[in-house]
Amino acid sequence: MKKLLLSIAAVACAASMSATSYTVFDNTNPTEWTGGAAGWTTTVKAGDQTFTITTAKESSTATDLVNPTKYPSWRVYKGSSVTIESGSFQMKQVIVTFDDYSNNQYVGEMTFSTGWAGELAGTEYTIVSTGLNNIKMSSMTKQLRVAKIVVSDEEGDIEPPVTPDLPEDVVYRNTFEENMDGWVKINDTALSDFNGWKINTSETAPKCAICNSYYGGANHAADAKMQYDFDLTDRENCTLSVEQAFGYDFPIAQVENYTLYVICNNETQELAFSNFPEIPASGNWSKSFAANEWDLSEFDGEKITIGFRYLTDGTKSRAWEIKNFVLKGDKVGAVSTVAEENAAAEYYTLQGVRTANPTSGLYIVVKGNKASKVIF
Repeated sequence: MKKLLLSIAAVACAASMSATSYTVFDNTNPTEWTGGAAGWTTTVKAGDQTFTITTAKESSTATDLVNPTKYPSWRVYKGSSVTIESGSFQMKQVIVTFDDYSNNQYVGEMTFSTGWAGELAGTEYTIVSTGLNNIKMSSMTKQLRVAKIVVSDEEGDIEPPVTPDLPEDVVYRNTFEENMDGWVKINDTALSDFNGWKINTSETAPKCAICNSYYGGANHAADAKMQYDFDLTDRENCTLSVEQAFGYDFPIAQVENYTLYVICNNETQELAFSNFPEIPASGNWSKSFAANEWDLSEFDGEKITIGFRYLTDGTKSRAWEIKNFVLKGDKVGAVSTVAEENAAAEYYTLQGVRTANPTSGLYIVVKGNKASKVIF
């Protein structure tokens, strides 16, 4: 057992000696913000670190600051600021990636807090310091639209960042607010030249995956699918949830035009939707999304494909919108965290030397078979 603990500590020490990076903002995986017109704040937990991000109006002449998750990218108006506080984590590098939309229209200069210097290259700002736990950035010349922010405790090339933690039971999730994330599109091009599913990034419509074969001023026949492969071989008690809405066509029960299917062992099974949004009193689009959930436990331990099929003969307009796809399943044979929490803690220095009385500094703590870093 002692050899196992020392091995774990050695691995943890080796990891601690290399650069660590964290994704603290990603518009494809948004966090919850609180605030209002003058400013917004969010707390992000990634790996073993916690970051607080604040955006403030300051000298911006914009009427309001909007929630950073309202649009496809976070709008940082000219004169407004962004602050990242990292607690004990010493940020030596921050990389901000922007959406340029067209010809770098929303990529511009920034000014930084004391101790930080930055360089803009393309759609990325690389900001460096000797190691600080607070950075403030302000937009100087125009509105900026932020897509992603990664921080690191080392300068130079950033290692693949640690993303904000998913709950252990989440196999996969996609809000469909920004990208298809590898979902495969399958279109019957013999029916029309319709390109199928896409992400709706219009600022006047919900951010979601959408299939709508009305284009060029006419309706078109279509048989369009999007699907994704999932490995559930180490999962049990699996469930799926997703939200749907419609345009120009408002079913109140399952119809063949909008179907969800699961492929397992070369057999296809359709899953019926039970919840549908209310038919709007006016307008051509659903006013809200309806949430649906399915028990997929029959697919526990299997490799499956989940897909959405949009089917229309082109005689009328139809649009189908999908968002907040979440596939869950408990890990098979997961060790109870109670045993880990009750295990006696053992402390090691970064050189792997065990100590009974850690003082100030960074140590490796081992509880049971779990190792992590802790600062005293």
